Amino acid sequence: MSKCDVVVIGAGAAGLSAGALLAAEGKSVQVLERSPHLGGRALAVEDEGFAVNLGGHLIEDAGSGITKVFEHVGKELIHGSVSKEMPVWDNEKRKWGSIRDRMPNKTEVKKVIKALTETSWDELEEWDDRPLRQWLLQHTSDQGVIDLYEFISVLECLTDEWWDHSASDNLWVRKMHYEEARMAAYSCWPGQGWAQLWQDLADAITERGGSVRLNTSAGRVLIEDGKILGVTIPHEASVPNAYDDGEVIETDCVISTLPVWDVFKVVPESALPDWYSQQIRYLSQDRWRVSWLNLYIATEEPVTMWDPKELATWTATPHSETPGYMYDQAAMDPDSFPDGVHLHCMGGVIPGALARDTDYVRDMFDRFEAGIYEMYPGLKNSVWKRRGLVFDPAFGVIQKPMLVGSFRPDWRAPTVDGLYFASETFKSRGIGTDRSARAALSCVEHYLGRRIATFGDGWRY
Repeated sequence: MSKCDVVVIGAGAAGLSAGALLAAEGKSVQVLERSPHLGGRALAVEDEGFAVNLGGHLIEDAGSGITKVFEHVGKELIHGSVSKEMPVWDNEKRKWGSIRDRMPNKTEVKKVIKALTETSWDELEEWDDRPLRQWLLQHTSDQGVIDLYEFISVLECLTDEWWDHSASDNLWVRKMHYEEARMAAYSCWPGQGWAQLWQDLADAITERGGSVRLNTSAGRVLIEDGKILGVTIPHEASVPNAYDDGEVIETDCVISTLPVWDVFKVVPESALPDWYSQQIRYLSQDRWRVSWLNLYIATEEPVTMWDPKELATWTATPHSETPGYMYDQAAMDPDSFPDGVHLHCMGGVIPGALARDTDYVRDMFDRFEAGIYEMYPGLKNSVWKRRGLVFDPAFGVIQKPMLVGSFRPDWRAPTVDGLYFASETFKSRGIGTDRSARAALSCVEHYLGRRIATFGDGWRY
């Protein structure tokens, strides 16, 4: 039996951030990861010379989130290539245009920016139950400004119904980006690449005596009378039906980064109050999963229009009702593909409730790809292609009104001392990897009983 201050379950953005922060604060930490890869849903793996992951990823932290995590633990998150142009596809006219062309009236844009920057964080919290457009219509009737915010929503929030995005989740990020980067939306590629980014955080743990154990599943969180006793690691079975605990790690604190649909695989539901368990079970329905069709297509020539680093988006393709995005990974990371080709990453959102239907998924892949070829004729001349369904693991819970913020389970287990949930599927704000890192920060600071000075008085739950 080993012993440590904190066991972290999962070595994705949240788990590695939590582990690195705790190690930097002098705590003994063990991070358990069931897969052979660091990074969770943002892992980076080699596939025939191409670096690919579970969907498309960009860092969307202008500096106050995961970037600060790196700073605090003695590492650097390098902000590499930044997307500054956003082509949008008009599916009715069957043509591309720049989002800038939809906003000839800059006065209306500035009016909305002013209204948002003057809105307090607490006021934004009150918009968990309403859609983005409802907030916008209080301040403008200009369709171009509404388009700007809603197209950004498609890129960031990822719901199958693009018109029904949460106001609070979207505006929280807009306010942060306006104040920190002076941009409506900020996204960049990590300068060290995704694989090295996660290795840097893992190194921040191991260099301080902690451990990151890959290929190691958490079995059960042991709880007795509202207190954590430890975490089991299953016996490495020689037969498939073995049901033994091979190891127990003694600890009184666990930070789980498992999403809502996996929590009860390791945390006994009986240890939590019914109302809290029901919140988790409600969010873990398939219909609330962010699910999408992911395509990687490599060509000898680029297909971007205005800027090699542009981040394109649409609300539907010519042959499928799939909102989505596309970017040229070759322009972001020259080390992620073989010489002489361009690797284009794209995805289209589908309803999570239908993602288990293999016939539906194959049909939608065919329709989505046909639409992509009409939008980008140059992609027909592919030299390499990969399809992937992003469903299990999914990218999170969709960010619709009444499914965000106060409607999600709190990150502190209400009846178990020392049990935390640092997951973007629990109560948290932000986007993707940055959202996960901020969730980890909230859990770590609560465990420490104080705020970490590096992060100032910035927002977190």
